[in-house]
This record gives sequence, C-alpha cells and structure tokens, in this order.
Amino acid sequence: MSEDTCSFCKLKDAPNQCAAFCLSALHPLFDHNVNRQHRIDTLAEGVSNSNGKLDKIEGQLQSLQTTLETLKTSMEETFQKISHTKFYTGLEEKQHTEDQSIVPGVKTKILLPGFQQIGSRYLYIERKAKQDWNTAARTCHRMGGHLASIKNEEEFTAITEKLDLLRYWSGINDRGKKDEYVSVASGKPAEFVKWIWKNIESDANCVALTKFGFVNTLCNETLKFICQQDDEN
Repeated sequence: MSEDTCSFCKLKDAPNQCAAFCLSALHPLFDHNVNRQHRIDTLAEGVSNSNGKLDKIEGQLQSLQTTLETLKTSMEETFQKISHTKFYTGLEEKQHTEDQSIVPGVKTKILLPGFQQIGSRYLYIERKAKQDWNTAARTCHRMGGHLASIKNEEEFTAITEKLDLLRYWSGINDRGKKDEYVSVASGKPAEFVKWIWKNIESDANCVALTKFGFVNTLCNETLKFICQQDDEN
C-alpha cells in the first residue's frame, strides 16, 4: 500500500457508533468542566465566607471607633474640669498670696474685673465716662460694688495719687439730712472728709473727690467716679 493511501473502516451503524465515539472523546472535557465548576463554586463559597468575615470585622471596627470617640469625649470633659479647677484654685491661691504679701491681715477676696488694689482696698477708677451721681451709683452697683468712701488720710493719699486733675464722684452725700454726710456703701456717717470747698447751694448734696480734697456738688452734674468693691464705710 502506498503512502498516499488512507485506511478507513466501514461503519455498520454510523449514528450510534459516531455518537459513542464523540461522547467518549468529549468525556475528559466534560470532567474538566465539572472540576472547574466545582473549583469556581468552592472559590465563590470562600469569597462569600470572606465577605461575611469582613462585614463582621467592619462592624467590630465601627463599634471600636464609637467606643474610642466616647472615651475621647469623656477624657476631654474630664481634662477641662481638671484644668478649670486648677485655674480657679491657682487664681485664688495667687490672690491670697498677693493679699498676704502686700497687706498682711487683709481677708482673701476675688478681685472684680476692672478693680485694682489701692492701699488695703479694691477700687475702680472710671477714666472715660461721665455720669450724674445716681447713674454712677447704679453703675458701681452693677459692677458688684458701691461709690467709694475714704477711711483715713493714708487711704486719701493712696487714692488721690492715682487721680487726674478732675473731680470724681464719691459715695459720700447728705441727701438724707443737710450736713450729715454718710457713706452710700454702709449708710453710716462718713469716717473721713477733707474739705477744700463747701458749696453753699442747698441742693449740693453729693460729694466729689479731687487730688486735693472733697467738694460738695450738685448731684445732677456729670463726673467721672470711683467705686469700691467692699461695703465698708
């Protein structure tokens, strides 16, 4: 038989024989596809399980984040409370130290805004606004004090050294009874009045302070003023 000659077999039942042959030839491919599908299903199941685990981990992380934020807020509030407590404690201790070092025996007291220690007392000297006596008295009251009175010559010297060449309302007045001068802070007779001028007008019932002494003045005049923090004479 020559090289160009092909051998062949004669089929008796072509449809069945060819189908069987094809199935036999394709069987490994079918098995391969089944195996691949099984592997795909296994991978899909693994991915699904991984997603479930990731969702669980994400939930745990969110819960942890919420806990950390709550803890942070709590710590910040606690820190603020501690800081405020230390600040006010330090302020009181500082004020106490200053009181004891500058003026022995002075009772510890928180200094009101705008007030300054002059001698043994806390005073506010208005440098800008001018008011009549009643308005000035109300202003001092709103600030936590009263229009100021003076106790003695030493205090007079300490205060007047701080004044300009102007008149300032004091808390001394004789509005209740002529020539009976009292302190508006205590309602008691004024302890110290050093006159440089006595106005003879009958309604000059309010007393102003200058660098050189006191002068009785019409209460509706507008002057700068001095407030005291305490309610002493």
